[in-house]
Amino acid sequence: MKFTLADYQTDVVEETLNELGIALQRLRANSARKTAIGISAPTGAGKTVIAAAVLESLFFGTEDAAPRPDTTILWLTDDAELNEQSLKKIRTSSDRITATMLRTVEADFDQAEFNPGLIYFLNVQKLGTGATRHIKTGDNRRYSLWETIGNTIKQRGGDFIILVDEAHRGASDRGRPTILRRILDGATIDVPGNNGTARTIVNPPAPIVIGLSATPEKFETAMIDATGRSLVRIPADVQKVRASGLIKDRINVSYAVDDQPSDDTLIRQAVADLDRCDRQWDQWARATGASYRPSPLLVIQVQDMTTDAKIGEIVQTLADASEAFDHADSVAHAFGEHAPITTTTWFSGVEMPRIIQYIAPASISQSGDIRAVIFKQALTTGWDCPRAEVMVSLRTAREHTQIAQLIGRMVRNPLAKKIEEPEFDELNAVDLYLPHFNKDEVAQVVKSFMDAADVEVPVQINPKRMTRNPNVPESVWDAISALTREQKPVRRFSSNVNRLVRLGGLLDNAGFEHPGGSSYVQESRDVVVDTLASVYSQNRVALNTVAKSLLEVSFATASYDQYSGKETSNVSKSVATSQKNMRQLLEEAKRRLPDAAAAWYSTALVVAGELDWDEVIARTAAVARATEAREALEAQCGARVESWRRSTAGSVARLKPTQRQDFEAIFAPIGSALSSLLVMPEAISQKTEVINKVTGDIEALPLYAGHLYALPESQQFPDDFTSWEEDVLTAEQDSGTLLGWYRNPVGGSHALSVHYLDAQVSKNLYPDFLFFHDDGDGGVATDLVDPHNHSYADTAPKWAALAKYVRDHDGDFRRAAIVIKETSGALLAIQLSGQVDDSLEKKLAAATSREAIEQLFREVGGAY
Repeated sequence: MKFTLADYQTDVVEETLNELGIALQRLRANSARKTAIGISAPTGAGKTVIAAAVLESLFFGTEDAAPRPDTTILWLTDDAELNEQSLKKIRTSSDRITATMLRTVEADFDQAEFNPGLIYFLNVQKLGTGATRHIKTGDNRRYSLWETIGNTIKQRGGDFIILVDEAHRGASDRGRPTILRRILDGATIDVPGNNGTARTIVNPPAPIVIGLSATPEKFETAMIDATGRSLVRIPADVQKVRASGLIKDRINVSYAVDDQPSDDTLIRQAVADLDRCDRQWDQWARATGASYRPSPLLVIQVQDMTTDAKIGEIVQTLADASEAFDHADSVAHAFGEHAPITTTTWFSGVEMPRIIQYIAPASISQSGDIRAVIFKQALTTGWDCPRAEVMVSLRTAREHTQIAQLIGRMVRNPLAKKIEEPEFDELNAVDLYLPHFNKDEVAQVVKSFMDAADVEVPVQINPKRMTRNPNVPESVWDAISALTREQKPVRRFSSNVNRLVRLGGLLDNAGFEHPGGSSYVQESRDVVVDTLASVYSQNRVALNTVAKSLLEVSFATASYDQYSGKETSNVSKSVATSQKNMRQLLEEAKRRLPDAAAAWYSTALVVAGELDWDEVIARTAAVARATEAREALEAQCGARVESWRRSTAGSVARLKPTQRQDFEAIFAPIGSALSSLLVMPEAISQKTEVINKVTGDIEALPLYAGHLYALPESQQFPDDFTSWEEDVLTAEQDSGTLLGWYRNPVGGSHALSVHYLDAQVSKNLYPDFLFFHDDGDGGVATDLVDPHNHSYADTAPKWAALAKYVRDHDGDFRRAAIVIKETSGALLAIQLSGQVDDSLEKKLAAATSREAIEQLFREVGGAY
């Protein structure tokens, strides 16, 4: 792949490849045992990238699996634009799947079978009864597409895999079989011919099916019902998806609270947000040294019967609100009717014609000149435009489900990562304006989104800007900014070789001068080659024996008496290994050794000039088969990463934040957390209203004094607490020494996070409260308090990790307490601060049930 996958993507790819191998074995043992593999990942999590990585590994092999270059993939959707979008994304994400391997099935496609080694894209409408150009034989067509599919299934078996994108659509109705169901389950098909004739063919069911979906339930139900087909579910870890930064932190939903017309006003406010977003991306790029910054987009959703004159009014409002819309191509539409819209707008007091051109949804993301797109219905499924960051919907409340679906298409971060700089935290949000909705109707939209969302994204209703509370002393801000936050690594490096090579590229690109006058990339490759050469030197005799055996293929020829059946002779023979098999040995070596180690080593052997090409391959393959090779590479490359870290630490620390983050992700040992100081912004965005889960109504949040951030007009902070969280806050406020407190958010660049492992999966926890008290000597005492519902399954690993964090940073806290509420209503606490060893951590890790946790609190805890 052209880039490093996020850890959850790697997990899904590895599990899918493993299940494909099992499915093939099952099919070979019994041709009736068919398999459906359902891959589910939230919207914005990169399902197409995951699929591309699976297909690349399938065609070209991995360290653990041989390549299957003769595999054929039929990629099915019910949307031609979605197919084209997926094809382009595979080309941009895979460095091994070439353009010649990707084929769109058009009307001129006419073959008995699909070819091996290719990925075909087909939208199922081309198999409908009206699609005669694809299914009708005669004239210039020999084979119906139905025949091509059936023949390929019959001839290729497990080497023919059908991949269904957005698999929840069209797969669930078994009472009235859809085109997709007939492909997957097999069917009797009437193939039309000339002069009204027809032939009947019987297509078998597809042996192996992969379904991609954000909402997999319908596809899974259909596959469970399919006779003789096993269903394997492979979901992406939602917590890992959120932690990856691919998904926005929050959605801001705003609406007018006055009973008066508000379309024009809120469109202007949306434009102001767009301009602010544009400025912030500029400032962020300058502050971080980023070479690219997104161009934010405004999405405007209108009623179905909206007139051209109304479109003109909207465009006029845009032009009046910002110079960004003076350009003729700055506004486009994506209506089902593709014709340009001709309207008029006023510019500098002169009425001028203006044409609003159509743009296909799949093309919006790359069209940087377009600043606003006007839609009618909900966007095309699979529409991908991460730069869409502000939305206005002029539709009515009865269409709240459609609006909720559109929100779900806009939650992807445009840089595929979270913005960590606190001063630019607003770039981690999507803004939605609903001029035609009252408070109750907004609740419907938010509830529809939250019910249907495949990944939880917090929704802030009528959010307001909270600034630093002027009543909080500056010493408190100094104290909180001295705390350490831990973050789980977003990227997972497969090996130290991968880390070293990536680090070499970063050092060269950042302009670090190599002390030897070469380059860090070249040194990383030299380390790899020298390490493998050392492995060969230390194991020369054994590896030469293996290499020699690979240069020839040994076999035995046995002769038998045709009457008695007795063996009369058995002669051992050997012949030189064919060039095709030699190439396969080289590919095997490339899979066994990480990164491009095998290619670099074989190239070095060629340059040395001591071996011919076949001997080069044989030695490379022999070294790759040695377990010592990978062990030595891991050790040597890991040591070199650490050496480079020490020698460049000072210079890396002076880099701009975005560059520094890339280095820090590599410097951290594989599987460990990244640490940094907590940086607090000048202002934050905070919800002011919330949906009552019982009544479904929107209610104003209660206000609290003393928070580090507050509404400028009242110096109060809106939030909602559980009863025991409220009890904790009340106890702290009643102490008489409280200088300020902080409600630690769940995620975001200004959240105190602690890394922990849950079933060997890296995650982040966010303690609830930080309290800052006068210590009596003119200083600030920092207290960390985490009231938590201890019936949750992840309580033990969370609190064990928090105990370790506090012990590692014990000087930062006067007091660190975990808190539960007994059935009697009393609060119990265990003090984590002051621990001299890991005994408490072990006790917390072992308390894996509610009862065990309560017993531990009775043993070592006390009243809060």
